Amino acid sequence: MRFLSIFFLLVLANLSFGQRTIKGVIKDAQTKEPLIGATVLIQSTQRGVATDRFGKFSLEIQPQDDSLKISYTGYFPKTIPLSGNDFYQINLAIANLSGGCGVLVRDSPIEITMPAPFMKISNANLQRDNDAIITPSLNRVPGVFMQSGALNTNRITMRGIGNRSPFSTNKIRAYLNEIPLTSGDGETTIEDIDLSLINEVKVWKGPTASIYGAGLGGMIHLKTAPTDFKENIQTKLTVGSFGLVRNATDLKFTGNRFEGNVNFNYTASDGYRDNNQYGRQGITFLGIYRPSGKYETTILANLTDAKAFIPSSLGITDFTENPRNAAFTWGNAMGNEDYQKSIFGLSQKAQFLSKDNLWVDNVTSLFAVVRNNYELRPFNILDEASTSFGVRSVFNLNMPPINRTFPKASVGVEIFNENYDWKTLDVDTEMDLSDNKEQRLNYNLFAQSYFKIGERIDVLAGVNFNNTNYDYTDLFKANGEDKSGDYTFDWVVSPRLGLTYNFGYNYSLFATVSHGFSPPSVSETLTPSGVINPNIQPEKGWNFEIGSRGKWKKLTYEITAYQMNINDLIVIEPFDNFGNIIARNAGKTLHRGVEVYADWHVRKLSHEWRAFASYNFADYEFIDFLNVDVNFAGNAIPGQPPHHFNAGFDYKKTSGWYGNVNFQHVAAMPLNDRNFDYTTDYQLVNLKFGWQKRISTRVDLNFFGGIQNLLNEKYASMILPNARPFGQNEARFFYPGLPINYYGGVAAKYFF
Repeated sequence: MRFLSIFFLLVLANLSFGQRTIKGVIKDAQTKEPLIGATVLIQSTQRGVATDRFGKFSLEIQPQDDSLKISYTGYFPKTIPLSGNDFYQINLAIANLSGGCGVLVRDSPIEITMPAPFMKISNANLQRDNDAIITPSLNRVPGVFMQSGALNTNRITMRGIGNRSPFSTNKIRAYLNEIPLTSGDGETTIEDIDLSLINEVKVWKGPTASIYGAGLGGMIHLKTAPTDFKENIQTKLTVGSFGLVRNATDLKFTGNRFEGNVNFNYTASDGYRDNNQYGRQGITFLGIYRPSGKYETTILANLTDAKAFIPSSLGITDFTENPRNAAFTWGNAMGNEDYQKSIFGLSQKAQFLSKDNLWVDNVTSLFAVVRNNYELRPFNILDEASTSFGVRSVFNLNMPPINRTFPKASVGVEIFNENYDWKTLDVDTEMDLSDNKEQRLNYNLFAQSYFKIGERIDVLAGVNFNNTNYDYTDLFKANGEDKSGDYTFDWVVSPRLGLTYNFGYNYSLFATVSHGFSPPSVSETLTPSGVINPNIQPEKGWNFEIGSRGKWKKLTYEITAYQMNINDLIVIEPFDNFGNIIARNAGKTLHRGVEVYADWHVRKLSHEWRAFASYNFADYEFIDFLNVDVNFAGNAIPGQPPHHFNAGFDYKKTSGWYGNVNFQHVAAMPLNDRNFDYTTDYQLVNLKFGWQKRISTRVDLNFFGGIQNLLNEKYASMILPNARPFGQNEARFFYPGLPINYYGGVAAKYFF
């Protein structure tokens, strides 16, 4: 009897010695929100637990246990091999049966407790249109206004910042995952990233995204689709008016601790106007390797090849009577740009500490962007090449949950170096007219913390330190002049503080104070003769706002009032009709506005629908701006509508039918600083409808069609502020928008 007692004690001791406790957290792969009530099972014994209200779990395992099965309603299940780790962070992907093909009504873009002016654009929002360009989706975010003169000519403004950039987006930062899409002089071209790659867009309005710079306008964060779901291949074909042909094909595959995604996309259009043809193709590889629960390596490679003809802007006569015309000089020269762009990124995530709900991780990313462009213009040829590379490293400290939140602190650095070479050539002889080289170097140091004070107050505090310098070399010696020089700015410190006061779970008040800046671009630092202009200074400003968010039954809302005080706003004015510009600091401007968003979301057994609306009131004016003895104080800043309204309705039935209607109103806006000329207001109505269904255990099908500009409105889809007349010709302010046009297509998805 004593022998048996000793034997059983030894067995129990051995079992106790081999048994250990693991912990982890389960999150949504897209939003990173904790999943409450997710099931965590030991694969071999089917013994397990459910996650708590923080998405966390704790589970005892035996030495023979080899894997965990994670599942949650509406999400793809996941199997995780057990290793020697004591903590696991697991992301689950939503089982979107439409495969990104249809309109799947999802949660609201509003985060009630976020102490910042922040909104999300979900994949469902991106799929409301023909997905050739992101313009309609961004315009549904209050405070954001995107104009599109053509598929390759776009300008995004946020709260009036960036509206004086003539042909592109400036003073707004953008990232693809952790890779900067903004060039060294502040120019951003997110239209080069095909929408088939994007699963979610995060929009930070104003200088509030501390860990992604402190741009005055804000930041747009493009997130690729997660790869951690079932292996499949899907393809989508769209055809439409004016020769639109578009295809996107995706292959997602998995291996031993590896997940990959290969995407090919092609977009072509004859264009609505003369000299308006467009063609772009791209291929992207995204791979994720997880050797263990503590390490994750991500590889991204994106290659784009595009050629786009340029119709340019029109004067009022052609815009009114012959909107399909190209500008005479551009059409006669068959002006176009032919460019190739490559984006590469390697990211390593490592977890250094994991103990009692406390863990420290680091994400370090290496990136490189290479771009070559040959642009034929009426007055010369622009031949440019840029190579940028850098590193971004962020340390995150995640602490045990306190009052329903996970306190978190981040600190990091981003170093961005760009070599930009450009020359101009004679159109007839292709002899050099200029030859230039510039090196741009940016340092960003940042820190941010998210925590609670008491039971009700959330705090998001951060600071960004930036140093920017340009080193310009004039390589053209034929004229005997050397215009070389450098341009270095002092370190800029940009703090921010955001507070949210929560009235329970569903209502909150928030306030934000933040500082931001935007350095001048290369063209802004040079005079029309190519000489460094030492008088140009960075734009700097403070943003103040207060607002409320909430959810009442099926209604979710947000209302925000803000004021931005900008010093040294850089204004760009055409110097002549040969593409030369001159820049100066305008003194002081005041940007005041009100932003409103609301949606009503209903889910029933057989159907689901959402009604939504957004509105932006913009009161942007010059406070101190004297130009050639003309005082513009009190005038509205051109290029921004004082009222911008969007509304829509989404509908989806379990039988497979879905549809949506979208309405946009843009008020008349001034065309120049004098406020002598204005656009007319316009209204656009777009429709989309279709049927999508999983017709077997392996196949999804989706048929869709749409009508854009249903009312056949005549409007300017983009304007060129402060355009100047040349000789007897009219000032060319206007890019005509598309008349009524149609599209349709089919998408298919096959699960292996």
